Amino acid sequence: MKSMFASKNSLLSVSIAIALAGCSISPEPLTRSDIQAKAADDLAKITAEQAQVTSLDISGAIARALKHNRERKLQTMQGVLEQGQLDVNNFDMLPQLAANAGYSERNNYAASASTTFVNGVPNPLLASPTYSVSQDKTHNSNSVAFTWNVLDFGLSYYRAKQQADRFLIAKERERKVVHNIIQDVRNSYYRAVSAERLLGKIEPLIQAAQSALDDSGKIEQLRAKSPMDALGYQRELLEILRTLQSLRSDLMTAKTELSTLMGMKPGQNFTLVDVNTPNFVVPNVTVSITDMEKTALEKRPELVEGQYNRRISVEETKAALVSLLPGISLNAGSYYDDTRYLKNNDWTGVGASVSWNLFNVFKAGTITDVADMKKNLAEEQALATSMAVLSQVHIANIKYAEAKRSYDLSDKYLGVAKRISDQVKNANATQRSGKLEMIREDLNLVLAELRRDVAYADVQNSYGRIFASMGLDPVAAGFKDQSTDELSKTIGNTFAKWQSGKLD
Repeated sequence: MKSMFASKNSLLSVSIAIALAGCSISPEPLTRSDIQAKAADDLAKITAEQAQVTSLDISGAIARALKHNRERKLQTMQGVLEQGQLDVNNFDMLPQLAANAGYSERNNYAASASTTFVNGVPNPLLASPTYSVSQDKTHNSNSVAFTWNVLDFGLSYYRAKQQADRFLIAKERERKVVHNIIQDVRNSYYRAVSAERLLGKIEPLIQAAQSALDDSGKIEQLRAKSPMDALGYQRELLEILRTLQSLRSDLMTAKTELSTLMGMKPGQNFTLVDVNTPNFVVPNVTVSITDMEKTALEKRPELVEGQYNRRISVEETKAALVSLLPGISLNAGSYYDDTRYLKNNDWTGVGASVSWNLFNVFKAGTITDVADMKKNLAEEQALATSMAVLSQVHIANIKYAEAKRSYDLSDKYLGVAKRISDQVKNANATQRSGKLEMIREDLNLVLAELRRDVAYADVQNSYGRIFASMGLDPVAAGFKDQSTDELSKTIGNTFAKWQSGKLD
């Protein structure tokens, strides 16, 4: 008896110790060395991925972005994750093969006595009952068994089909990310080109304005001019300096933003082809609005994703109906138990069982009604999305036409600003105009160039948005296997085909 109590106390003590150990975990913050090591590792990985770039045109910038942009890589990894989950769901359709092994020990035998049962009442045990034993105090057992539930197989089948569609949805979302990246690169590229060209003109103009401001301060001190004239002169120069500083601040980050889109470490030096040889050619759209609408309804990622979602809803309804069927479970296995009281220590067994919740019959009608409502909702959502897509196509076309008009005006304005600047310079050469007027006109010329560049960038963005609104892909699905140069050439060829009206 004492040994039994001692064993129970020992078991209780071990259980309490394990429970207390599980409750004693406390937060463990990262050490400074851990954070520094992770930061150094991240920087090393980013630096190792950088490829040397000397010069880029718009096709090359887009190619680099598609190859190295972090957002696109994340979306690609999401697709890989969905593919992995599909493989897991496919394994769920297989039967279960369970291998079990066990060991059992007790401190005494599981001896038992029996008595007769008369008129529904067991007779009392004898004063000295006879006990029997059918199991050793210690014994080992193991088994290998197949189990296959037909209902689980049916549900796993539909779940796998749904997961296959989710994988395809992830691929459509990756296409959408690619379209957005191309648009962002277009915008940043032409903005960076404008910045590179204009920053070289802004800095000398700032220096000239600052020099004129210093000279004006000296003239004011010498009282060579009236104080009001000197102060008015300085105020205009300060306004010019403030405008130039603001303009420089806006342009300074353009190239860094483009580097980030291309997955490059900020600060890496490269040149943009259009800086030194600007090519302000307005692209033409040769596709009819009818073909735009038809292409958009066929190719836009959102619409294709909607079709996959409708298929998922249909499979969900089928899975719900299958879950109402009886569950049939089949099993077969080989078993072993080493207890000496068994005549046969190893054996094989097969079995089958059926279970069915009879109340499921009443759920079938409700499930069908909900399925019909989901189908109608999906159809309405599809129509709403299609209408939104068609609106985007028309809006993109309208904005492109307006962007061309704005560019024409900005280009004409720049021409007038250049002629005025030439007139002021000629007058200054003959001492018929002052330094302030020349600086003012130089500023107006820079601002006119900026407006022209911004208007041209808007034309390019509007032009690209037309093809994005149609859901056209500038590269094939396997572009990840191409080198950056090959991808750049492919993109350039695709853009040329689109401009000629060939959309396939």
